Amino acid sequence: MSEKQILINCGKNWFEFSKSRTGQLDYCGKVENPSRLNVENYQKLASSAYFSPGYYVFLQDGLNCTPRIYVSPETDVSDKDTFDFLLHVGALLCAVEARDSLLVGELYLRRKMSFDKFARLTQFIIEPVPAEILFSLLFGRIYNIEENEISLVLAAAKKKLSYKFESETLEQAFVRCFKENKVCLTLPVVGMNYQRWSPYSDFLDGLAENLRAEDLLVQVEKIRKAKHDFYSSLEIAVQAEPYNPADENAVAVIAESIDAKIAGNPGLEKAGYVRAAVAKIIRAAKPEKMSFRAQLMRIDCRNVVLKIEL
Repeated sequence: MSEKQILINCGKNWFEFSKSRTGQLDYCGKVENPSRLNVENYQKLASSAYFSPGYYVFLQDGLNCTPRIYVSPETDVSDKDTFDFLLHVGALLCAVEARDSLLVGELYLRRKMSFDKFARLTQFIIEPVPAEILFSLLFGRIYNIEENEISLVLAAAKKKLSYKFESETLEQAFVRCFKENKVCLTLPVVGMNYQRWSPYSDFLDGLAENLRAEDLLVQVEKIRKAKHDFYSSLEIAVQAEPYNPADENAVAVIAESIDAKIAGNPGLEKAGYVRAAVAKIIRAAKPEKMSFRAQLMRIDCRNVVLKIEL
């Protein structure tokens, strides 16, 4: 272990940083044997609440935690920039570990000034998924973003894509990449306002209404697990719609009806689509592939996000 050590606990995972005598912060990676850690005398800090599992109706386990920062007695983290970075990087680490490319990108955007001050460190942390992050931000989101707003991600992604800037566009680079590689992307479902399917259920929300005070803690944990398992079990189908008169590249999202499933009635309903810009690239890269394996990643008050395997 480093003499000046900083540990960040994210649920089952621990990540290590160190600080040199000159004050330079370094990322040491994921701790392989966390059971050997002893943080009894460490200073414990709560991470920033800018990302909280409490905002979500459903969240996959890898993201459903509140990062905690542990600072060894010898380590000074009172520098404003260092302290700010450490408070916010825990959620980023969780999202990278879960391969949630969209969330990594959104977290980066929310605290861009802080992460850009530690650019090389941030690029090293996102190194497993920079191309996926770039794709989710540029093509997947409902709200457009310019390339110059994410120069740190762009630089890392272009290297990963082996981007031939003189002979191809980014769109063409992604088509080439998706043809050659198996890729997992997290993308929001769009067009849900025009469909019957709903990610919310009054029945599920009301499960805890009549609990007795003495049963509260035990029963709430059981209800939380039951709701999580229920959402995780929902069948999700993502498939091409070459017959769609509005867009022959359309890729639809179809999901099990929540209320029908609770009633014991099987059945899928149209939930929406992946964004047209995404569908165009996916269909160009995989023209013969009509369905894509997908799972529900998270639900909040505005978005339903899927992880899709290409």
